[in-house]
This record gives sequence, structure tokens and C-alpha cells, in this order.
Amino acid sequence: MTGKPIDYVWAFLIGGVLSAAAQGVFQLLLPVAGDFSWTITWMLAVMAALSGVLTVFGQYQKLENRAGFGAMLPFTGFSAAIIEFTAAALDEGAAFWPAARKGLHAAFIIFGVGLPLALAAAFVVSLR
Repeated sequence: MTGKPIDYVWAFLIGGVLSAAAQGVFQLLLPVAGDFSWTITWMLAVMAALSGVLTVFGQYQKLENRAGFGAMLPFTGFSAAIIEFTAAALDEGAAFWPAARKGLHAAFIIFGVGLPLALAAAFVVSLR
């Protein structure tokens, strides 16, 4: 990313396409899953799997290079980050399980920061 205005357009467009794809998956799964909560869970699983496949084939990194935070903000960026950390550890010569631990460590850091903030926000909203 160069910091030019076109970078913001790409971030908006790619982030929007990823979000629209997630909404499409949600709409397809809703009649099958029946329950709203389970539909969300399955939609997140499908989108995580999709980004995982794209990451393995090197395509998600191209989206991240083009869109920056627009590709990282949707949930798809979460699974891509785990896979990228694991792949980097494998490239450095780590065995599979230590590499997987590094990938999961990244997930714990993300959730360790994000989850408490989300719970605090939910608590504040519930006080209204």
C-alpha cells in the first residue's frame, strides 16, 4: 500500500466484497441451520475455511497487499493470520506442532485483546 487515495478505495471494495460474500453464505445457510446463532457460527467457519484455502495458495496475501486493512478486518483475516504465522514458523524450520502452537498463539493474542474489549462494550451497552 502506498498511502494514496486509491488504496482506500481498494480497502473499501475488497472489504465490502468479503463482507457481501459472508452475507451470501449466511443467507444460504439460514434455511439449513434454522437457528440464527448456528447460522452465524457456520458462516464464520465457511469464511475461515475459504480464507485458509486462499492463504495456502498464496491468493489471500495478494488481497492483503492490495486492500490492506480492508482484507484483514473481516473475519477471514483472522484465519489467514493464523495460517500465515504457522507457515512462517514452518519456513523457519520448526516442526509441525511447534509451528501450529505459534499460529494458535497469534489467535490467543488477538482474542486476548479483542474479547475483553467486546465484553466490556457489551456490558456498557447492557447498562442502558
